[in-house]
Amino acid sequence: MPRSASGASARVSELDSVRGVAAFVVLLHHLWETILPDQNTFPLQGFAGFGHDRLEDIAFWISVTPLRLLFCGHAAVGVFFVLSGFALMKSLEGPSRQGYLPFVVRRILRIYPPFALVILVAALASWLIRPEAIPGRDWINEYWRTPVTPGLVLGHLGMIATGGYYTSLNSSMWTLVHEMRVSLVFPLLAAFAVRAPRRTLAAALAVFAVLSINHLTAAATAPIPWPALKTAVLSIFQSLRYCLFFVFGILLATRPAFLRLPPINRPWLRAVVWAVPFVLLMIPYTAGYVELCYAIGAVMLLDLCMRSPTARGLLRHSSLLWLGRVSYSLYLTHLVVLIAAVYLLHNLLPIAAILALVVVLALIAAELLNRTVELPSTALGKRLAKRLR
Repeated sequence: MPRSASGASARVSELDSVRGVAAFVVLLHHLWETILPDQNTFPLQGFAGFGHDRLEDIAFWISVTPLRLLFCGHAAVGVFFVLSGFALMKSLEGPSRQGYLPFVVRRILRIYPPFALVILVAALASWLIRPEAIPGRDWINEYWRTPVTPGLVLGHLGMIATGGYYTSLNSSMWTLVHEMRVSLVFPLLAAFAVRAPRRTLAAALAVFAVLSINHLTAAATAPIPWPALKTAVLSIFQSLRYCLFFVFGILLATRPAFLRLPPINRPWLRAVVWAVPFVLLMIPYTAGYVELCYAIGAVMLLDLCMRSPTARGLLRHSSLLWLGRVSYSLYLTHLVVLIAAVYLLHNLLPIAAILALVVVLALIAAELLNRTVELPSTALGKRLAKRLR
């Protein structure tokens, strides 16, 4: 989860920058989806036009080179979840230790007010624009085609489920649904992980493995007669799967001996170790089990960033720290900006010009949301938590 959804008081500044870079990668991923073949499976699938379509040629060479890292949106989400586990654990360990109720109040006010505002803006934009389908833009055409009704808006604001009808205004919200649910049990999860790290990790891995079997989850929810309830239960199963990422973050923050990498003195070996997490994060998302590679890659990358003076120096650059500060707002707003811009401007500007404009507008929108809503709601959460403590 981007920075401002983490709620930590004891921060590691270079990890804020990692969070900002990950949020920007999600933005680039959605720009890719607008004009290029599905990045998750390309070039593993869809070779029919290879060699005949210039865009597919570009997509191919990006997909088989390290440039793929710039567009790995799903892997970036894995980094968000591990970072949230790390940051939340640091907040529980910090000098301003808090009880369960203050913790939950801070989390809700950290996540929900900016989220709710963006959903309402997306609903208003969808209602005003009332978009028609754009030829050749199948991915964009999946958005804002459902009529805006009170039920649609309340379904989004209630964080009922992840996918389809319940995220049609802004699909990026699926991670926030999982984040909010895991936050409600995070102190208990952290207590288990601190007392019995190996057993907690083993249990989280087992839950992840079992709930990654689609046939099993489908069979478990088959008897449910109400589609909305079935969708919500399936979404809860996914939240349970993602507890593994938060456990990895907790263990990274508490640094149990079995998770620590030994000192690396040889330059060639150091280069190999640094390459491993990037290779894991580059794996195309073709099945749920692939997310385990993202979790391990995220843990390795964050650990290496904290241990390397060179990496820490680079990540403390002011531009990256700024990107980290607005990362949550950027994550929330970029897709709304992208969808609105493409629907409004597709007959006026080339698609490349629209996407370049989206990058600028998304960064501006992130700064505005951060200043006007995110920071004030975070400060309010801290004040309320202090009174409840």
